[in-house]
Amino acid sequence: MRGYWIIILFLVGLAGCQNPTVGYLQTEHAKYVPDTMIIRKKLDPVKDAYRIEYGAPWVSPKLQGLAGTAPIKYEIIEVTSAQGNVVLFRNLLKIRGAGRMELLTNAEIPEGRYVVSVGVSNEGYSEVVEKAFTFIVE
Repeated sequence: MRGYWIIILFLVGLAGCQNPTVGYLQTEHAKYVPDTMIIRKKLDPVKDAYRIEYGAPWVSPKLQGLAGTAPIKYEIIEVTSAQGNVVLFRNLLKIRGAGRMELLTNAEIPEGRYVVSVGVSNEGYSEVVEKAFTFIVE
């Protein structure tokens, strides 16, 4: 009888030793505000004075409405465009902390509308925010 109790306690202890997934990641409310940026190929001397003088890049706002266990990593999953050069645009686009996307001012990008999907991940979780941000190059 004592042997049964030892086996039962061992099995209960073994069932309690699982590796649960650490943390959480919630992206259902994740979005950029605003979610569109117009990139002027010909810089305006008034509107783009700082960009002209210092060569400041085009930077999107941060990804908002996201909740999760730190550290959260961001990556560009997909770039789509009906009339632009997607491969060139994707190679020039960088993503930084908080999901901010950066594009150099002097980048030679064909005109078009580029829609970007962003991947968000942390330890144990990974989600994609589809069609999260739009760049309009004109």
